Amino acid sequence: MKKPSPQPTYHDAMEMLLQAIDAALISSDHPIFKKEDDKEFYETQLMFSYRKQQAAQHHIDNVDTMLKTAKADAVKRAKAAAAKKHPDNVVASSASVTWSSEAYIHELSAFLAAIRSGLDFLAVAAGRSMKGMTNPSMHTLEGVEPKPHHGPAIHVVKAHASWLKELREYRDEVVHRVVVQAPTSGWLVSKKGKTSTVIIPVVVPRTTPKRGYDTRRSRALETDLPVGLSRSEWHASVGYDDGTTEVVEHKIRYEPADGYIPIAKFMARHNAEYRKFSAEMFAAIATVL
Repeated sequence: MKKPSPQPTYHDAMEMLLQAIDAALISSDHPIFKKEDDKEFYETQLMFSYRKQQAAQHHIDNVDTMLKTAKADAVKRAKAAAAKKHPDNVVASSASVTWSSEAYIHELSAFLAAIRSGLDFLAVAAGRSMKGMTNPSMHTLEGVEPKPHHGPAIHVVKAHASWLKELREYRDEVVHRVVVQAPTSGWLVSKKGKTSTVIIPVVVPRTTPKRGYDTRRSRALETDLPVGLSRSEWHASVGYDDGTTEVVEHKIRYEPADGYIPIAKFMARHNAEYRKFSAEMFAAIATVL
């Protein structure tokens, strides 16, 4: 049985499309390239979509740098807190530092805006290969019922309809309404016979966030457990015949709560989806030039 051909990578698919543009004849009968400027315009739209992917990667890199810097600082502070001496009669003590970092949300908003903008540039390019389409947005293409004269690009849109809708709704909520709470970043040290140190992960809603309050009252009512995180703790001790006890295990862990995901994973996933979708669109468009 013949193995299916692997899908071209993002860059390979774009290179093949550029080669198809170069090879296409300029003619009054051509559906797209009736004059030389048409090729210039077309390639520019594709490059704009590529530049937006570069912008998205830039924001991913910024978040990675912020996470590494915050972790290094948290580890340093946590070690200092763990090294502090406590009186022998203190059976449990803790030191913690947590803070909300709006910088993560700013990067996330810019990341989502870049991807959505890139999709719209790509939609304009794809629209040029579809009869009856004039500079459509990606949202416009999502609502089009495929017809034979539309060509293969519209079928790529339909195949990725679920992701496109998810991205659009999430982006519109975050960019236009700014409702995602700034994630908590920091560390915690707990001493209960043994010392447990944990770095608090930075998480965001996995799907379109629900509107929440951001008022003085809502902030005053915030609990010790950061939004979007679950906390688990293990503390076990054994007793001896002489009446003494010994702590044998003490661990604390923070993990994403249901419906939340580490911000780096969220951004990586949507960036990968964007590249996959774009590669398939490039390949589809190249077949009709």
